[in-house]
Parts: sequence; structure tokens; C-alpha cells
Amino acid sequence: MIRTGTACFAFVLTLVSLLLSGPAAAQVDPGNKILLQFGKQVGALWVPERLPEACEYQEHWYLFPDYEYPGDEHPIDTTIRPVEEQSFETLEDFLDTMNSEHPDGRHITTIAIEHRTDCP
Repeated sequence: MIRTGTACFAFVLTLVSLLLSGPAAAQVDPGNKILLQFGKQVGALWVPERLPEACEYQEHWYLFPDYEYPGDEHPIDTTIRPVEEQSFETLEDFLDTMNSEHPDGRHITTIAIEHRTDCP
């Protein structure tokens, strides 16, 4: 059994690796998303608004207890789908809602860095 700390680290490391794997525009557009596995919601994602020329931004992932970490030996299709029904103005709003609906979930913050010629 993989410990939660190890699994979180592996998840974040995988995300960072994907973000740095090649030239691309912003990985996740601003707004609210849900995470689906096996046809069921297993988490939420909130990306704050940012300027189009921003070189760095944050993504806030809130994973429910039934979220399963994918891996080479444990492939799982995870879908990120935008949702319009919910809107958050601040990180505090997002976390308050997630904590009230899923108090046993966990919040993970990732930092995405654009690699473009106009970014330092």
C-alpha cells in the first residue's frame, strides 16, 4: 500500500513533469473543473483568472478520498471537465466549499510555469 504522502508527492511530480515536458500554452484554463474517474466525480480543480501574458500560475486541486492516483502499473483514465454551475472568486471560497462538502479531501497546489521566449 502506498502512503498518502508518497502518493501526493508522486502526483505532483507527475504534474510538474507533464508541464515541463515540452512547449505548450497554459495547461489548464482559468475556472472550475471536476475530476472524473470511472464515471464518478473524485475531485475538483480551480484555476484563478490570470493575464494572458502570465508566465506562472497556480492550480488548486481538491481530491476526494476515492480519487485514485494513476501510474504505470496502475493506469486510470482521469477526465477534467469544466463546470459552469459553480464559480469561486477566491481560493478561500473554493476551499470553504470543498471542505464543507468533502471534509476528508485534500488540497494540492501546483505551480505551472510557461516556457516561452517572453518569459524569464
